[in-house]
Amino acid sequence: MAPLQAGWMVEGHIEQFDEVAAALRHLVKVSGSRTRDVALAMPDSAVITTKIRLPADLGEVELLRQVEAEVERLSGHSVADMSFDYSVQGRTHAPGQNADVEVFIAAARRETVQDWLGLAESAGLTPVVMDVGAEASMLAARRLINAKHVAIASPVVALFQVGTEGASLHVTQQGEIVHVTRKTLDGALLSELMAHESGLDKTHVERQKDMESLSGGEQTDWSPFLTTLADGLASDLDAFISASSFRKMDTILLAADSPVLSGLQDAIRRRTFSDCLLVDPFSEMLLGPALEGSTFQHARHAGMLKACGLALRRFHGSC
Repeated sequence: MAPLQAGWMVEGHIEQFDEVAAALRHLVKVSGSRTRDVALAMPDSAVITTKIRLPADLGEVELLRQVEAEVERLSGHSVADMSFDYSVQGRTHAPGQNADVEVFIAAARRETVQDWLGLAESAGLTPVVMDVGAEASMLAARRLINAKHVAIASPVVALFQVGTEGASLHVTQQGEIVHVTRKTLDGALLSELMAHESGLDKTHVERQKDMESLSGGEQTDWSPFLTTLADGLASDLDAFISASSFRKMDTILLAADSPVLSGLQDAIRRRTFSDCLLVDPFSEMLLGPALEGSTFQHARHAGMLKACGLALRRFHGSC
């Protein structure tokens, strides 16, 4: 991980390209990896996703035409200005109706996609897959959900994600996203909060001192901020539950870019009266010898859900 200063990226847009590119080049160098084919994830705020239902007997040309019309309707832009992809996800049968297919669509402004591709290429990387942040996170989270809820046929799970771009709530049923809410937060404040834990060269003692100061020491008391954030996220979840057929969540998962936000975990528990689990996307995985005893500690795993989901594509034949 490499920290980015506030203002370098704003709502999914790369505002300071050279600075972000330099950070990425440094990250590639210190990783020691010789791999150059990469999977990227666009920020959720920069991507439109939707599902539509179409007749199963549509030909490919007509299917594409319907998808393009939906992209233009949702984005308000010409399809020529958009990059998009779609997949036919399954057939549904309604009584008295012909068979339908459900089509998942993801679209983003073409210039935004080109910025992200250019960012990777500036670091000597070859983009192979462009994913959506939420979908990458869910690929990793789905494995955890299935392991925890073996006995539940259709678990309903809330996933809170917090990063410098903001916070989001994704509600999933059977591992599929059924509801999304995003919140814009104070980017400068979040960057300051997370920067205390972002340095990979810090010793354990230095990390502990940061944690102590962030827990209400002399420097900054983050409790009011974390309580307010927990209240906002929980309110979004309450609004969803009250408007849906679901009455409770089987599990609440929390993924954050800094272990200091474990304070948020406690705040969410108090606000929702439900268990809130800090995500460990590497649960039940074997770590290589080089990582044992290193700064790659459990407390930092929660912020790597999206990255883990992208890496898991290798085992799904997609990269």
